[in-house]
Amino acid sequence: MKKSMVVFICMLALIFSFNITVNAAKPVPSANNTIRVVKTVDNNPTDTAEFSITLLKDGKYYSEGIVTVSFPLVFSNLPDGRYSITEASKVGYSLVSISPDSVRASKNSTYTFNVVNHKEDTIDPPPPSDSIYYVALGDSIGTGDTSRGTTSSYIIGFYNYLVTANPGINVTLRNLSTNGDDSSDLLGKLRADTNCTGDVAKATILTLDIGGNNVLPAGENSFSTINHTVAQEGTLRFESEYPLIIDEIRRCNPTVEIITMTLYNPYNAASIRYYEGDPALHIAVEAYVSRINVKIREISDPNYRFAEVHDVWKTQYADLGKMGSVTYFYPNVLLKFTRDPHPNQTGQNVLTEMMKQTYLQTP
Repeated sequence: MKKSMVVFICMLALIFSFNITVNAAKPVPSANNTIRVVKTVDNNPTDTAEFSITLLKDGKYYSEGIVTVSFPLVFSNLPDGRYSITEASKVGYSLVSISPDSVRASKNSTYTFNVVNHKEDTIDPPPPSDSIYYVALGDSIGTGDTSRGTTSSYIIGFYNYLVTANPGINVTLRNLSTNGDDSSDLLGKLRADTNCTGDVAKATILTLDIGGNNVLPAGENSFSTINHTVAQEGTLRFESEYPLIIDEIRRCNPTVEIITMTLYNPYNAASIRYYEGDPALHIAVEAYVSRINVKIREISDPNYRFAEVHDVWKTQYADLGKMGSVTYFYPNVLLKFTRDPHPNQTGQNVLTEMMKQTYLQTP
């Protein structure tokens, strides 16, 4: 009996020792890989433009950053996995190549992506006049107010651009954007200037963002459900009122340059953790947003242009599950009740660039 017990104990010790050896032999996943992104503009080696890079891990959004010709972008402390990158399109540049297509990161190593762009012909800004009177109409996207505080809105960025691009020219800004305004509110204000003595009549450049508050109240239960009755009512009002808004602006100012933007859909079209239901909500909201954008796009006026915010943000952010990088709509899961569709500062900066490039287009 004692001999059998000794043999049994020895066998257990041997098995235990074998398990320790096997477990010790398993490689420990690395969490200290590094990826460098190196930028080249093939026809302008000293180019200073900034390019937005998105890092994908195993096909999903992981991180993002800015790269220039002079300053490579470095992602460090990366876990093992297969990585690839994408570059946001930039007006005036075309993407030539990204190599390699992807890398398998492991063993605390460093990997390099080479991104090559080509600079297209530069668009010259419109010739300066004796003075510029810039009037901005819109809602809280224009004021920069959000539930997380105040951002510097695209209007401030565009105004600063006008000042820089027109040295020696007096540039005046009148930001008439008002938190909460929808198409009915703005139309009423324009109609109230019966004698055309207000700022719209003086404007040489006018920017406009409106329509978000026509559908925003439809997002209920912390934007987890859509009230289709509310969304339908707000969309119908916009469809009838937006052409009248442009008519009222033209009544007081037949020649002012109008630069507006299409309305973006804040919901991700791709599922991300803790927000798995958002792709269905994206589709539901798109039914109304698309109708609003039809009205924005179909205005026929030689001095009317629009920045295609909807399509660009859908392709570069919503379809990749990263609307949280340009809006406050994707907080930590514990704070889902604080969802806010307003642009964050990154989003406002992107809007500034898009409005600037729209202004530079030939009417």
